[in-house]
Amino acid sequence: MGVIDLFAGAGGFSLAAHQAGLEVLAAIELDASAAQTYRKNIIDRLEQKTNLINGDILKIEPAELREKLGVKVGELELILGGPPCQGFSSHRINDAGVDDPRNKLLLRYYDFVEEFQPKAFLVENVAGLFWKKHASYLDKFKQLAQDNGYIIHFCDTLNAKDYGTPQNRKRAFILGVRKGVKNDEIAFPPAPDYFSPTSKEAKQGLLTWRTGSAVFEPLTPS
Repeated sequence: MGVIDLFAGAGGFSLAAHQAGLEVLAAIELDASAAQTYRKNIIDRLEQKTNLINGDILKIEPAELREKLGVKVGELELILGGPPCQGFSSHRINDAGVDDPRNKLLLRYYDFVEEFQPKAFLVENVAGLFWKKHASYLDKFKQLAQDNGYIIHFCDTLNAKDYGTPQNRKRAFILGVRKGVKNDEIAFPPAPDYFSPTSKEAKQGLLTWRTGSAVFEPLTPS
């Protein structure tokens, strides 16, 4: 049940994979501080044997990594990754960010998908990825996936507040599954378990969105 984590950051995706019972074979992260945090939290604390590569993903050949890991084409379970999002960010006004060179790293992500041919891949990014001005990158990515035998099962935004995070935080997710892979047990996205206080779900007694004050204010002494 092997996984590789591209643009791994401090290890959020890898932690989720670990909690799901998956083995993260390798992780790639350019930033030295983030890589150090990843090592302490994922490798040292959780005693994972992940091959952490602190380097530029543009200089890492997918074929060489696959051979180093001893993984056959099509054998990998999953590729995860959140390519740099600054160019797609909503903070970039007008056409700012359209030509940001970091946007091309979304397509670099796919180079690893093409080499490993995993059973599935999951991309995370800012919601701005779906803006019309960035359509060329998204359309190219989706076309590459479809041309190479992947079905896009999900390509939309999710909001962290619907899953218990005390923050209104929309993120883009793209899930692709290789044709021929049994996918009747795939449940993505997961059903939300937190709802607006004025929703019908709240009236039925289900959990409502958590606020920052509810999380960070000290408990009142009994």
